Amino acid sequence: SGMSIMVMQFLGYSLLTGLGGMALAALLGFSPGVVLLSVFAGGLIPYFFVLRAKHKRLNTIEQQLPEIIDLMSRALKAGHALTGALQMTATEGVEPAAGEFRLVFDEINFGVPVQNALMNLVSRVPITDLSYFVIAVLIQRESGGNLAELLDKISNLIRARLNLLGRIRVLSAEGRLSAWILSCMPFAMALLLNIINPGFMSVLWTDPVGPSIIAVALGMMVVG
Repeated sequence: SGMSIMVMQFLGYSLLTGLGGMALAALLGFSPGVVLLSVFAGGLIPYFFVLRAKHKRLNTIEQQLPEIIDLMSRALKAGHALTGALQMTATEGVEPAAGEFRLVFDEINFGVPVQNALMNLVSRVPITDLSYFVIAVLIQRESGGNLAELLDKISNLIRARLNLLGRIRVLSAEGRLSAWILSCMPFAMALLLNIINPGFMSVLWTDPVGPSIIAVALGMMVVG
């Protein structure tokens, strides 16, 4: 995720948000089962923040990848070896992609084989386009060929793919927004009604049939 947070801090934040969710559910007068569910949901809030930061960082690296590969290609055309191209990418590239390639260069300098260093990069940054780049470099090292020309083709392929994905996101934006609104509306209305008139909503979880209705509704929402 690129966040400067320790594991103990993360666990502490999870504990605090879990207790906050429990306190909020208790103040609103929910049943013990809902209170326990609120503890679990509240404890997941920091995890979702970290997960969002991870996806944002990976998307940024994916957008920067064509420029990084072009920089490596220009370094190879100028006569540098692969390690020299990695060093130039690490020093002149843009963050956070340059930082990942800096780790690759440092690992190679410390004696890690090039193949292992590149595979470590793929494990740290699980991006499909980056996997194509690493596989192409490893195959070229075994079979030979013009690596600079190969990197140019990969860069053009990644740009075309990102352009297509961008068009798809634009065309599907309205439908995805409608889906989010329709999915969140029942929960927002239930919370609002419970605040305005708790007695009206409490029947939903105090009546024996209520939990079954909730389970069926959630199942239909997941299917939908």
